[in-house]
Amino acid sequence: MKEKNKRRFSRVKSLWAARLDFGVVEYKRFVNNVSLGGLYVEGDFRQVIGDVCIISLKKAGLFSEESVLAMGSITRISEHGVAVEFLSMKLDSFFFLQTTLFCKAVNPALLGKEFISNNIFALEDDLVLFEPFPIDSRTMKQVQRLLLRPNYPERSS
Repeated sequence: MKEKNKRRFSRVKSLWAARLDFGVVEYKRFVNNVSLGGLYVEGDFRQVIGDVCIISLKKAGLFSEESVLAMGSITRISEHGVAVEFLSMKLDSFFFLQTTLFCKAVNPALLGKEFISNNIFALEDDLVLFEPFPIDSRTMKQVQRLLLRPNYPERSS
C-alpha cells in the first residue's frame, strides 16, 4: 500500500548553499528543495533523527551574509541526504524565504493556500516558531539569544 504524502507545504527546487551547525560538527552542503516547513539537504551526514541544528542558507550567487538563519531538526535520513524541519527562524529570514518561494513556485496560489490553512506559526519577539515547538521555554530562551544575535558566527572552513 502506498504511503500518503504527509507534507504540509509544497517543495520548491532551488539551489541554496547550506551550513548545518550541530554544535560539535558542522556540514556545508547544498539544498535540493525547500518549503515553508523545511528543506532537504543532499550529502552524507553522521546525525540521527531528532538532532537539532542551526541552519544558515545562502542563495547561490549571493556574496552577502546568510539569506536565512533558522533552527531545525532532522526528520528523515536517506542515502542521499537529510530532511530538516524548521523549528524557528528570524522574522526577516521567514519573510525572505516566503518571498523567494512565492517567486519560484510553479503554483504560487497553492503555496498561499497552504500558508493560510497550515496555521502552525507563532511569533515570539523577532522569531517565527513552527508549532508544535518541541523545546521547553528555557531552551527556547537560549535559541532566541543565539538566533537574534546581530552576527551569527561564521566558522572558518
